[in-house]
Parts: sequence; structure tokens; C-alpha cells
Amino acid sequence: MTRKQKLELRASEIRTRLAELGGLETLTDEQRAELDRLRPEYADTERQIGALTIADDAPATPAEDRQAAELRGRCRVGSYMAAALEMRAVDGAEAEYNQEAGIGLDRFPLELLAPVEERATTGTDAAVAQQSWLDRLFAMTAAARLGVTMESVAPGVAAFPVTTAGATGAQRGKEQVIADAAWTVGVTEMKPKRAGVRATFVMEDTARLPGLEDALVRDLRMALTDSVDKTIFIGDSTATPNEGDIAGLTTAANVTEQTITQANKVKGPETLTGFAGLVDGIHASSFADLRTVASVGAWRLWESTIVNSAADNMTLSAFLRGAGLSWTSRGDIESDTANGDFGAFIGRARGITGAGVAAVWNSGQLIRDPYSGANKGEVALTLNYLWNFALPRPANFARVKFVT
Repeated sequence: MTRKQKLELRASEIRTRLAELGGLETLTDEQRAELDRLRPEYADTERQIGALTIADDAPATPAEDRQAAELRGRCRVGSYMAAALEMRAVDGAEAEYNQEAGIGLDRFPLELLAPVEERATTGTDAAVAQQSWLDRLFAMTAAARLGVTMESVAPGVAAFPVTTAGATGAQRGKEQVIADAAWTVGVTEMKPKRAGVRATFVMEDTARLPGLEDALVRDLRMALTDSVDKTIFIGDSTATPNEGDIAGLTTAANVTEQTITQANKVKGPETLTGFAGLVDGIHASSFADLRTVASVGAWRLWESTIVNSAADNMTLSAFLRGAGLSWTSRGDIESDTANGDFGAFIGRARGITGAGVAAVWNSGQLIRDPYSGANKGEVALTLNYLWNFALPRPANFARVKFVT
């Protein structure tokens, strides 16, 4: 089982358990603690799945090439000949190589006969001892916590239908006619839009700094994953022409918006009332159905504001959690709680699968270009990603905004 398959299995297990807990009328302290533990784990698991999805179609990195070369170096033509004479499959390093090459264990890989690239070596000890490489840190991906579905789609326009109106049941007497009722379906169509990230380096740097290209490829993948996740929340209007823009949850139409005034944002009951207004008995039946991602600004406000100071010095966050709310935070949404700033985004969990979709066409493509800047010794790495974001049923989502 691959790492991605293991992560998808774990995500499925967490979803099942969250659904079980969400269906309970009341939660014990242990169950609430389990919810608080599972929700961030689920978000992190989905983030890792998303990163692996982006990386699926990327060509082999230099590190992967080196691993293949090392495995090839352990193979012996004589071992293949001995296996053929004994009419058996190869084993050991030869079996590993065939499996990597995707050929049967009774086959001989002709590439073993190709000349191996010679590299100049030196015995001079002039290298600086390089320690572990620290990658750049990004905000934790959080769209999956809301319930946004990452969905791979085939080439072409992707259509997502949703029932928007239908019949209502009613009691009827003997021979009473059941009247026809309007039944309508809305279709959300999505076309691929391109997100991209690019880095260049010079050949001298790779000789001076071992592992540079591997680190840049990792950074590109993480940067693009972070960008896609952040865009789902706040959108991106930097594309020219603007047909490449993405409308995020901050501007998406028909998303329920709760407002909290500057005077009330430091008050527990008033803040709780804002969240309680999102429980409509249809898209959310209790606080447990509110999948909340808070901005860093709101998180800091809730964790540092003391309410009821004359009694038990309870923080605003403790008050809200005591009422049954839970949340995680995500950077790069808002860092303040001023007028017009967003405090949180919420996925209302009942029937949320497919209500918000991040569609992906053919995963990501990593292009390594050593030619365009060859006269300057430059190598360019470009990672492209075709995707789009839409809300076929926006009623499943909500946002909290601070106002005057």
C-alpha cells in the first residue's frame, strides 16, 4: 500500500468517526477531546494527500534519479543469465530493479547494457560539512477541514449539478390528487485555471550547495499547495486577463455571513450568539456540525481576552469551547480584527460532500528548463497546476466578519 493510499484510508476512518460523534445529541468530555484531536489530524491528513496529489505527475527529481542509478549499479547481468538458465524469476537487487522499471521478473532490462555516465571525482577534502536542510514553513492547509472536496476531473468543462427546489410532502385524503410541484436542478460549471510557481538557480550553486535542486522542488510543491489552499479562503484576483481569477469564500455569493461588532467581539455571549445563528437545523444541527477555521487575528483575540474576570478568569476561547465550539487557525487569512476583517470561515457539515469543490485537472506538472538560460548557466523550475474552485451549494458555508 502506498503512502497516499494509507493516508486516504486514515482520512476515511477519521471521517467515519467524526460523523459518529457529530450524530450524538450530547458529548462527554472524552468525546469532545477526541473531536478536538481528530479534526486537526483530519486537516493535516488531507493536506498531505493534497501535496501528494500535486506531486503525482512530477518527473523524477535528481534524488530519485540517484536512487535509480544506485539500484542499477547493484544489478549484475550474470544474475539474469543464471535465472534464465535455471528457468526462474530473478530476485534481490535485480527483482527490485525490474519492479521499478515496471517489467516482469522473467524479463531482462535492455537499459542495463547502456553505458553508465562517467562523473569526474576528486580526492581533495575541500567540502564544508553541511547539516540538515531547513525547509520553508507554510501555514497548515485548512480547506479540507471546512469540507471542501478535492476532486480530480477529466479534460473538459466539469459540471456539478445540485437540486435547488423540489416537492414537499403533505397528507392526502381518499382519492385526493397529489399536485405536481416544481423540481429544478442547478448546474455549476468549472473550467480549468492555471496556478503556477517558478524558481531559478545557477549551475554554480548546485556545485556549491548539495541538495539545492531537491530543496527547491520541495519548496515549489509546498508553495503551490499553500497557495491553492489560501486561495479557497481569500481568493486571488491577480490574473491578467481576469478570466484566471479565483473567487474565494470571502467574496463568494450566497454564503451566509454573520457579523460581530467591535463592541461585542470581546464578549462571550454575544460572540456565541453569532455562531449559534449558523445552526439552522438543516445544514447544521448543532455546534458539532460547524467546521470552523479561524483567522490568526480572531484566534489571538479569543485566547487572550478574559471574560468574567471577577469570577474565574475564563478566557473567551474557554467560554466558547465550553459551549461546544471548536476550531483550528490558519495563517495568511487575517492578522487583525478591525472593521471588515474576517474572523472565521465555517463549513456546515450536513450533506457537505460536494457542496464546495476544488477541481483538479491532471494534477501538477513540473517543468525543468536548463536551455532558456543556458548562456548564463541558469536552470528554471516551473510548477503548473490546473484547478478551479466553486460552491455548487453555498448554503453549506458561512463566514464571520467583524464590523463597526
